[in-house]
Amino acid sequence: MDLVKPFTSSRLLALLLALTVHLGARAQDAAAAFASSYAAEAKGEYADAIAALKKGYAGTYEQNLRLGWLYFLAKNYPVSEAYYQKATEQRPYAIEPKFGLVKPLNALNKVDRMLTLYQAILKIDPQNTQANYWVGIIHLNRKDYAQAARYFEKVVNLYPFDYDSNLSLAWAYLNLGKKTEARVLYQKALLIRPGDATATAGLKRAQ
Repeated sequence: MDLVKPFTSSRLLALLLALTVHLGARAQDAAAAFASSYAAEAKGEYADAIAALKKGYAGTYEQNLRLGWLYFLAKNYPVSEAYYQKATEQRPYAIEPKFGLVKPLNALNKVDRMLTLYQAILKIDPQNTQANYWVGIIHLNRKDYAQAARYFEKVVNLYPFDYDSNLSLAWAYLNLGKKTEARVLYQKALLIRPGDATATAGLKRAQ
């Protein structure tokens, strides 16, 4: 006696078609929810943008990432952090959610966690200019000029004519006593932004 009724090809095909229809309907619902959310966000109606997504919330990476962003816009930083954290855990090798998570952490002044995130990004992408720059800024603010210079040097090597990176590296060098190197960078910053007050003041200090 058969305990399990075998699938016939027609029965299996019917099940596959039903599953396809179900998944297609869910995809359409998700697309509609995202479209409504974008429309509300464009009008600055963040509560409605959030509600549109939460109505059919299934905990997907895309939903968590977007909810992190919307709660950040709504200035609910702890909840924004929670959703970005979920997205980060769902895609541990992705850079996207880590940069998203930095936003509420910055608003909450959680600098140590920001530094950890940037360092995690650099393990995945050592040449990432944004992560290198902001790690440099954190060290600069902590007056750890040698470490700051190390990260700014990477950015300047990749983008030699970038104002912010040249200026930041110049300041790190100046505080390390490397006045000649600092002068060169301040002069380059003045090529980028002629007459810039910050670069002009720095150049005077480097004389």
